[in-house]
Amino acid sequence: MGFDFYTRRMRRAAFHLVSMWFILFFVRLNCKTHKNPRPNIVVILIDDLDYVLAGLEPMAITRRLVSQHGATFTNAFISTPVCCPSRSSILTGKYVHNHRVINNTVTGNCSSPQWQNGEELKTMATYLQSNGYATFYGGKYLNQYGKNETGGVEHVPPGYNRWVGLVGNSRYYNYTLSVDGKRQDHGDDYHLDYLTDVLAREALSFIDGVVPNRHPSSLSAAADSRPFFAMIAPPACHAPFTPAPQFSRSFAGRRAPRWPSFNRHPGNDKHWLLRQAPQGALPKDIIDQVDHVFRQRWRTLLSVDQMVGDIVKLLRRKGQLDRTWIVVTSDHGYHMGQFAMPIDKRLPYETDIRVPLLVVAASHNRPTANNKSRDIEIDSLSVVSIDLAPTVLHMAGLPIPDDMDGVSLLPLVTNALTPSSQNRNVSKKVSQVAEPWDRHCRGIDDSSEPWRTFFLIEYHGEADLQDVDLQCQQDANTTLCLNDFGCKCQDAANNTYVCLRTLRPTGNQHANEDSLYCQFDDLQAFVESYDLRLDPYQLNNRAYRRSCRCTVASRHRRQLIVNYSKCRGHVNCFGVSDNPKRRRHP
Repeated sequence: MGFDFYTRRMRRAAFHLVSMWFILFFVRLNCKTHKNPRPNIVVILIDDLDYVLAGLEPMAITRRLVSQHGATFTNAFISTPVCCPSRSSILTGKYVHNHRVINNTVTGNCSSPQWQNGEELKTMATYLQSNGYATFYGGKYLNQYGKNETGGVEHVPPGYNRWVGLVGNSRYYNYTLSVDGKRQDHGDDYHLDYLTDVLAREALSFIDGVVPNRHPSSLSAAADSRPFFAMIAPPACHAPFTPAPQFSRSFAGRRAPRWPSFNRHPGNDKHWLLRQAPQGALPKDIIDQVDHVFRQRWRTLLSVDQMVGDIVKLLRRKGQLDRTWIVVTSDHGYHMGQFAMPIDKRLPYETDIRVPLLVVAASHNRPTANNKSRDIEIDSLSVVSIDLAPTVLHMAGLPIPDDMDGVSLLPLVTNALTPSSQNRNVSKKVSQVAEPWDRHCRGIDDSSEPWRTFFLIEYHGEADLQDVDLQCQQDANTTLCLNDFGCKCQDAANNTYVCLRTLRPTGNQHANEDSLYCQFDDLQAFVESYDLRLDPYQLNNRAYRRSCRCTVASRHRRQLIVNYSKCRGHVNCFGVSDNPKRRRHP
């Protein structure tokens, strides 16, 4: 009796011991699994959204989200101010001179067979998909995508598990989509066809399909699902500026900002395209048109803002918001009346080259409500569109390919969101913003290398008489000359330039440099140079000489442009210096 009693007790004890061991094992395994599950990444790529003309103002939901959980880069730029080349830079992390998409035409390599057989095979999406991410793209891709000469709708770019690509340029109604290689035509019914809303539904469906239906409190909800990458590229706020009907009367009375450069026809110190006929200020009817476009652009953005809110709601309901990075940016800026140029991009000025860059952090990088008392802005440091692809790969924990020209911005974000750093200047050496083991992911292998002070802006002008209204002067050298906007041509074949944008913080207000230097490839070899500390509206070209009515190049800046125009990979393109002893040559 006693022996059986003790035997039963020993068996029960052994059973409990083994059970406890299994519980502890799985809890520990679970903790390891859930400590840092691979994050989801959502990129919202808005079309033509400016930063300096208050383009973000209509996006209240997005701004509030970033204010609570993220940071804003106040010095974010693009490397080229036009759609197809800029989007190619964003996808590949490369400058124009390396991916060779020079304009919006097939002959300019926009979605061409050369692009498809080369750089399209090495985008951030292909790297993410090959490393286990479920991937989605929805919306405008490249301007010539889906055309017969570029493979039609059957061509689905590599790297995407779900593809909903817009054929051609931005439209809101009456467009064609390639849905996983199959043609899908849309009409003009708001409830069925408004493109921003169609893309929102497609993105939500993709996320809903990837993430299992688990309650947010479920311990394994985050880790059990496959990480996803979703890039959504709505038509807003690109022409034809068609808002959803419920927003058609918003912002009544708002006008384009009246900068000192607004409707100011330039003199001889600006390059040929700005001096073109018709001369003088824009008449009132065209100014009214500019103001109307300004309001329409804002109205289209309300649907994008709503889409961001819907995605956040779904992520929160799925228990995935804390696991997800959200990036909101644009392919380039936009001018509206500056230097009497009505509306467009393609110019090297701040309106066209500055873009919004907002980052909402995954939870382990977020500040808590107690230690975030203000909007967090990352200023002083210049960041460029070529940095987006390396940043996304770094977020996913992947190494950055050596041939990408950009570097990861993730250390800057995580440093800015660290509570002890929020009251410090984030303009510091790269070696100070992350641990040494992190340098390989960032694409920087020199712990003494300071953050970039220079970056390149490249643009190749276009000429196409098909985009010149018959009422306007027919000049085969120009394009985008519209009668509704006074026949002011927005581009020309010799509107080709290379610029060096310098942002050099030193801690000494009087020693800082904030400048732009541009060389134009035209008959005059025209040069423009601006000190933005003293001349933020770029009114006075420092390279212009009244005595000869000509411009004079800087030998030093010209050499820097030569160096940068040859750089390849982040080691060279990030490390190009104006100090001959430290300069790295390709």
